[in-house]
Amino acid sequence: MPLRVWGRAALLAIVALGSSSPFLAATPVAWPGFRGPDMSGLALEAKLPDTWSKTQNVKWVVDVPGQGWSSPVVAGTTLFLTSAVSARTPKKGDTGIYGNDYIAELRAQGVPNAEINARVRARDIEIPEESGAVRYVVYALDATTGKIKWEREAFQGTPSGGRHRKNTFASETPFTDGERVYAYFGANVGLYCYSLDGKLLWKREWPPQPIYLDFGTGSSPIVHDGRVFLLQDSEKECFLTALDAKTGADVWRVARPDRGTFSRTSSWSTPFIWKNSKRTEVITTGHGFVMSYSLDGKELWRMNKTYMPLASPLAVGDVLYAGTGAQEGDAARPFFAIKAGASGDITLAADQTSNDYVLWSHQRAAGYTPSALVHQGRVYLVHDLGTMLVLNATTGKELYRARVGGIGHTFSASPIATGNRIYFPDEEGKTIVIEAADEYKEIAQNDLGEMALASPAVAGNAMFFRTQKKLYRIQR
Repeated sequence: MPLRVWGRAALLAIVALGSSSPFLAATPVAWPGFRGPDMSGLALEAKLPDTWSKTQNVKWVVDVPGQGWSSPVVAGTTLFLTSAVSARTPKKGDTGIYGNDYIAELRAQGVPNAEINARVRARDIEIPEESGAVRYVVYALDATTGKIKWEREAFQGTPSGGRHRKNTFASETPFTDGERVYAYFGANVGLYCYSLDGKLLWKREWPPQPIYLDFGTGSSPIVHDGRVFLLQDSEKECFLTALDAKTGADVWRVARPDRGTFSRTSSWSTPFIWKNSKRTEVITTGHGFVMSYSLDGKELWRMNKTYMPLASPLAVGDVLYAGTGAQEGDAARPFFAIKAGASGDITLAADQTSNDYVLWSHQRAAGYTPSALVHQGRVYLVHDLGTMLVLNATTGKELYRARVGGIGHTFSASPIATGNRIYFPDEEGKTIVIEAADEYKEIAQNDLGEMALASPAVAGNAMFFRTQKKLYRIQR
C-alpha cells in the first residue's frame, strides 16, 4: 500500500522537487534514534508551535500502512520509519493500563487460575496463528514534503511469538548515524542495515526467544563510535551485544545471568550511552536491576531493587537518571540519580535513600512506560495513568505534583522539551503543552483524534507525530 500525502502545499513541493539528490556521507542527523540526541528528548533550539490540530499548523500528513509504535528518525531531509503490515485485521489495542484489573475481577468471581490465564491471553495477546504472515517494512520519506523516497521489505513471515494487543511487531525505533539506517524489529526478527538511499548493506538474525507472557519486543538499537548496541533480554537468553556498524559482525557479546529480584527476565528498555567526565558507559535496565558496562562489555556496576524495564535512562553531564515502574502502584516506582565513577554493587540498603554513588532516590516517582525528561534543572516523571511528579534534578526534592491534562489522560509516549515548553503526547493523540516552571501551567491541548503511543521526533522547527494510521509534520 503506498503512502498518501495530503495537502496542496505538499503536492506542489513534490512536483517541484522531482527526484532527490544523492546522499553524502555523514549526513547531518537531527533526530538519530529513540528520544533524539543523547536520548534526552530535548530540542532546545527548535521553535515549535504551542497549538495545532489535524489541519492547523500541519505542513503535511501521510497515511502509514500497517501497525507500528516505532518513532520516526531524521537525517538531513530524510525521515525513516518502520511498520508491520499484515493482510489480517490486528487485535485492537486500547488506551490505559489493563490486565491486573481483569485478573482481579475474575478472581473475585472464583474463576480458577488456569482459566484466568487462558481468558487474559485470549483477550490481550495476539498469537502467531492470529497474526498470519507479516511484512516488516522500512520507509524513507522526504521530511520536507512527505513524499516517499523508498520502501524496503526487511523480512516477511509469521511471527515466532505473540504480542500484547497494545504492542506492535514494529515498536523498536530505528537508528541513523548519518551514514546508514539500522532498522530493528526485535531479536525474534532481526536487524537490517541500509544505506541512506535504500541499499541493504547487511542483516543479522538470531534464533527466536520467548518473551514474558508473549508481550512482544520493544528495545531499540543505539549506535556509538562505529558500533551498534542491542539489549536482547528474553525469558531464555539474556545478553548485550555490540556489532560493527559497517559490517554487522560481532564485536562482543556478554551474557546477563543476573535475574535481579524477579524470575522473569525480559526487557523492553533501550540501552543508553552515558558519556561522562570519567568514562563512557553502556547503561542497561533489566528486570529488577540497572547495570552498567564499559565499551568493551565489562560490567562496571549494578543496582538491584528495581521493577519492570520499560522506561529508558538518560543523563545530564555526570549524573545519570534511571528508574522503573510497574502496574502494582506507587510502591513499585523507584527513581535514582547516580553520579559518575560508580563500581560494584551500589544497591541501596533498606534504610537508605542515598549512598556513595546514589546522589538521591525517590521510591514513588518513576513512570511505567514513559521515560523521564530532565530540563532546566527539573525532572519530569509522568506515569501511564497521568499523574506527574516534578523533582529538583540536583536534590530530588519534590517541586509539585499534577495530573497532566486533567482527569482521563493516559500516557505511553515519552515527553519532549524545547525552550520553556514541555510536550506530553497522550494515548488518544492529544498533546498537552505545559510551561517549564516550578508549578503546573498548562498552555494548550492539541488533538490529532487518533490513538498514539509513539514518541515524537523533532527536526529544525518541525515535530513529527505518529498516530495509529498517520504521520504528521507539525510546524508553524
